[in-house]
Amino acid sequence: MKRIASYIILATSVATAIAQQPKATPTVSDDDFQKVLVAASTEDWDSAVALSSKFLKQMKADDKRITRLRYIYLYAAAGKVTDGKMDFDDFTQSAKEFVGKEIELPYRPIKLECKGGMNFICPSNDKPDRVMIAATNKTGTSILAFEYVQLKEPFDFARHEGDKASISGKIDAIVPNPNKSRFLVMRLYVSDGVINLYEPPKHVSG
Repeated sequence: MKRIASYIILATSVATAIAQQPKATPTVSDDDFQKVLVAASTEDWDSAVALSSKFLKQMKADDKRITRLRYIYLYAAAGKVTDGKMDFDDFTQSAKEFVGKEIELPYRPIKLECKGGMNFICPSNDKPDRVMIAATNKTGTSILAFEYVQLKEPFDFARHEGDKASISGKIDAIVPNPNKSRFLVMRLYVSDGVINLYEPPKHVSG
């Protein structure tokens, strides 16, 4: 009986120890991430917000994709606001947690002169270390964000006009439109910006 009791105590101790171990954080597969990209590109705002919110909680802090996912969430949430599916108060509340965190903007063409241009990377006030982007929906009927980036170093816009690039940096502020107009949702301010030129995938022969 003593031996049986010892086994029971040992089994209970092992089970308790296993239960107390921290559970592994679920990883986000490439297929999962692709679903978010498709939802955002097709302007399925509901799915893009739901998936990006879910995966942001699952991703590890050192996952390189998390900076892109943060932008997707903000972009899609702004899309929901323009469609009247999210109010400004909810958007403001959910956006607060992104301030101070790293972000990566999507690839866009570089343009030297952007008066009235949408979805281009442009020098702000002709200054080589500042960027301004008007990010819109596909039809250009709503501005989801005016994005202002302070670069770490001056950039030669003229030399790279027509090239595509993304921008990485840290979110300084997210300012929802105080007028609560669905035509313009927010202003996004980013510091320590770095322009990353697009490099086509290298072809591997054979």
